[in-house]
Amino acid sequence: MSSLPVEDAEPVSLSPTLIVEDEPAMQERLRHVLSSLGCDESRIAVTDSVAGARQLLDGHDYGVVLVDIGLPDGSGVELIGWLQANRPAIPAVVISAWRTEEIIFAALRAGAIGYLLKERDDIELGIALRSIEQGGAPIDPSIARHILGWLATHQPPADAPAPPAGDAAAADAPAALTRRERKILELVSQGLSNRDMAESLSISRLTVECHTKNIYRKLAVSSRTEAVFEARRHGLLR
Repeated sequence: MSSLPVEDAEPVSLSPTLIVEDEPAMQERLRHVLSSLGCDESRIAVTDSVAGARQLLDGHDYGVVLVDIGLPDGSGVELIGWLQANRPAIPAVVISAWRTEEIIFAALRAGAIGYLLKERDDIELGIALRSIEQGGAPIDPSIARHILGWLATHQPPADAPAPPAGDAAAADAPAALTRRERKILELVSQGLSNRDMAESLSISRLTVECHTKNIYRKLAVSSRTEAVFEARRHGLLR
């Protein structure tokens, strides 16, 4: 498995925001949600295409980009991948009606820090967006259940024998996690923030962040979602 850049969850600013959405009604709805969270409307930019987003991103910095999947000139997944390659400091959150397994995993693997559904009401979207200001990675509950269900059917059985020495699977196995790292990974899978984990374990937030970086390095991942995915794939989480 090739190594991915290590990247810890950091607080995200909701202002300025770039909305990439081609439906005028949804554009206005997201403007309203962001305004209700205290975002200055003059700092909310809107475009309806991948090309328009790239043009705006070439000349401006944004705290976050809210991306739809189905756009007139391409996929939001494509834009997220472009962001990771060209503006990696700007996080992207998907807000879409698309909920197929292929699209969800493609968006998360491309670098999205969250995946929300348009069908949720304004209050639910607002709470989810607010969470990223504290370093959260908001995943719609139904999407999270879908991911966990997929992982449950794809992880190896608990009593599966270890691969023989020299086997390709063994070469793919991650470095061993310490007992503390396993505990933190378990809390990550439950959706706890770094602050919550620090309070739960009676350690400093900095210590949690150090352990999290070690987990990312050992599993060769760059996000919480990927860490949980790889841990379940290798039987490190039940």
